[in-house]
Amino acid sequence: MLAAISYLSSPKNTKNMVALLPLIAAILLESHIRYLSLRIDSPSTYLTVNLQLIFECIPFLIAHWMASQHSSKQASKWWLSGFIGYPILIYLLSNSLPPYDKWHYLQEQCWLLCSLASLLWLSSQRFKKNQKSKLTSWMSSLFTLNKVVFVICFGWAFVMAGILNSHKEPLLNQPFALIFDTQKLLTNYNQFIWYFSQLLVYAIIVHGTFLFNRYILIRQFLAKHGVLIFVSACLISMVVLTPLLAAIVLTLPVNDLPSNVANLTPGGNLDIINKYNYQFMFLFLSISTPIILAFERQQHHHKLEEIAKQQIKTELKLLQQQINPHFLFNTLNNLYALALTKSEKTPELVLQLADLLRYTVYEGQKPFVLLEKELNYIKNFLELHKIRHANNCRFNLAWPETSHPLCIAPLLLIILIENAIKYGVEHAQENAEVTIKLSLNGNALTLYCENSIPRKNNNDNSGMGLNNLRRRLELLYPEKHTLLVHNHNGLWQTTLSLELSND
Repeated sequence: MLAAISYLSSPKNTKNMVALLPLIAAILLESHIRYLSLRIDSPSTYLTVNLQLIFECIPFLIAHWMASQHSSKQASKWWLSGFIGYPILIYLLSNSLPPYDKWHYLQEQCWLLCSLASLLWLSSQRFKKNQKSKLTSWMSSLFTLNKVVFVICFGWAFVMAGILNSHKEPLLNQPFALIFDTQKLLTNYNQFIWYFSQLLVYAIIVHGTFLFNRYILIRQFLAKHGVLIFVSACLISMVVLTPLLAAIVLTLPVNDLPSNVANLTPGGNLDIINKYNYQFMFLFLSISTPIILAFERQQHHHKLEEIAKQQIKTELKLLQQQINPHFLFNTLNNLYALALTKSEKTPELVLQLADLLRYTVYEGQKPFVLLEKELNYIKNFLELHKIRHANNCRFNLAWPETSHPLCIAPLLLIILIENAIKYGVEHAQENAEVTIKLSLNGNALTLYCENSIPRKNNNDNSGMGLNNLRRRLELLYPEKHTLLVHNHNGLWQTTLSLELSND
C-alpha cells in the first residue's frame, strides 16, 4: 500500500496517470451504457462488461499514453496506429470470425468516445505549450466552463433525440433500449427534428439554471454575503423555479401523454410540485456548485501564476540590464589596454569588441538563444583575451560539439568566464593559467572554470556578477541547474551544470 502511494505521489507518475483519466472515463461511460442497454440485473454481467471492454481498449490506452509522451510526428504515428489501425483490425476480425463478432463489445460508439477524449486531452496539452499563438488563444476561448456545459447539454439533446427517434412511439412503450440508430436518423429526419427541437428546450433550461447558479447565486450571494445568505437564496430559488420550469416543459408536445404514462419530467407526471422535481433541482445545484467553485478557483490560481510570471520577467529584465553596463565597463577597459599597446591589430580588435557588444545588446535581451551562438560569442571573447594576455597567461580550452539545436539563456556562462579572467589573470603579477572546459551530454551542458589565485588576492570573488548569476539560474532553471564554487589549493574552481531545452 505504501509502495503504491509512493509511486502515485511521484510528479512524473501522477502526470502519466492523469493523461489516462479522460480515456478511462470514456471507456467506463461506454461500458455502463452497454450494460444498461442489456436491461438485466446481474452484478457478474456488470463486472464482465466493464472488464472486457477495458481489456479490448488497452491498445487505445497504450496509443494515447505513447502519443502524450512523444513529439508531434511520433505522437501522430502512435495515435493513428491505435485509434485507426486497431479499429480496422477489429472490423476485419469481426467479418472473418463470426464467434469473435458476437463476443467483442468494441463498437463505433466506444471508438468515437475514446477518440474524442484522447484528442481533447492531447489538444489541451498542446495549447498549454503554445499559449502565445493566436490559434491557441482562439481554441482556449472555446473551452470556457459555460461553453463546455452548453455543448454537453446540446449533445445530450442530440443523443436523446436520436435514441427516441430509433423507436416507434418510445414514450408509450417504456422502458425502451438506449440505442441510437443512425439509419433511422436519415430516414426519419423530420421526426428527429421534432424530438430534438423540444429536447433543446430542456437543454436551454438546464444551461440557464447553471448560469443563474454561477452568476447570481454564487457570485452575488455566496461571494458577497456568505454561506447563510447563499443557502437561503438556493432554497428560495428551488421553491420558485422548480414548479415554474416544470410547467414550461409540460407544455411541450412530447409530454402530451396519457396520465398513466411517464413523461419527460423528473417526477414523470403532470404534478409540477412533485417531490422528484425538487430533488432534481437540489441535486443539480449540489453538483454544479462545487464544479463552478473549483473552476473559478483554478481561474484565480491561473491569474496569480500570470502575475508571478510577469514579476519574474521584470526581475530578469533588471538583472540583464545590470549585465550590460558590467560588460560595457570591461569592454572600455579592454579598449584602453589595447590603445596603450599601439598594436597594429588594434582596429581589428576594436571591431571585434564592437561585435561582442552588439551581441550583448541585441541577443542578450532575448529570453533564449541558440547554444551555438552563445559559444561563438564566448570563443570570440576569449580570443581577445588570448591576444591581450599572450605573455602572462596560458589558456586551456575545450569545446563541445553542438549538433543539436539546443537553446540557452544568453550571457550566463560569460559571467563565470569573466570572473576567471578578472581574478585569475588581470590581478596576477606572474604567469597565470585559466582552464575553461565545456561538455555536452545529451541536453546537459557543463561548464568548468579553473583559475589560479594571485597571492595578494585570496578573497572570495563572488561579487555582483556571481550573485546575479545565482538569481538568474533560480528563475530560469529552477531544479535544472547546479553551481559549485570553491577554493582548492590556490585554485578557484567553478562548475555549472544546466539542463537545456530544444526551444
